[in-house]
Amino acid sequence: MPTAIVTGGAIRIGKAMALHLAGKGFNIALHHHKSVPSAVIEEIKAQGVQCRSYPCDFSNLEEAEGFIEKVLADFDDVELLINSAANFIQENLEETQKETLTDTLQLNLMSPYLLMRDFKRSINKGMIVNILDERVRKHISTFGAYSVSKVGLKHLTELAAVEWGETVRVNGIAPGLILPPQGGSPDYLEKAAKKVPTRTHGKMENLLQALDYLMENQFVNGDTLFVDGAESLRWQ
Repeated sequence: MPTAIVTGGAIRIGKAMALHLAGKGFNIALHHHKSVPSAVIEEIKAQGVQCRSYPCDFSNLEEAEGFIEKVLADFDDVELLINSAANFIQENLEETQKETLTDTLQLNLMSPYLLMRDFKRSINKGMIVNILDERVRKHISTFGAYSVSKVGLKHLTELAAVEWGETVRVNGIAPGLILPPQGGSPDYLEKAAKKVPTRTHGKMENLLQALDYLMENQFVNGDTLFVDGAESLRWQ
């Protein structure tokens, strides 16, 4: 039975993808930081697969560098890495605090870099999927450090796909208006959908369909699927 590593797997997109993959027969190596994943783990195991949780602070690169090794001590059949863990801090370039910049780049870009490197070194098969953001096509500085980290992760996705394509495919998914920000109002999605060309917001199902496509199509490598109703194209 294959195993998938899902970072940020206790909440939001990471959680949905972990549950989806469990339903497809994957054992799950579930990374989390502060979120307590007990309920998620039980829901995953209820689908007849194994699940182990791995607490780790990816803003600490020392912890990130040993992560793949810890997973491989429990699972020897890893075929998929999903980098979903990220922070999302609203500070424009001038407002950005040093701590924000350091934590964001380490969590959103540098730790995925190390996880991808170690996945290639130790596993050398399967696929890596990086969760990006439709704003990688935009030049909006509202979330300065976050935007820089996601643009960097997209470029890293492409570099790795070229270098590793013979054994490891690397792709990205760039969600648009799928979930409200944490603490957002109940009508956030409906209001924001007015700015999307489709005049609708997406659903988690749309991201899971994108993941299935990347898993099933063996000739897709180095691509980023924008699941955003063309919102990102309005800003080009």
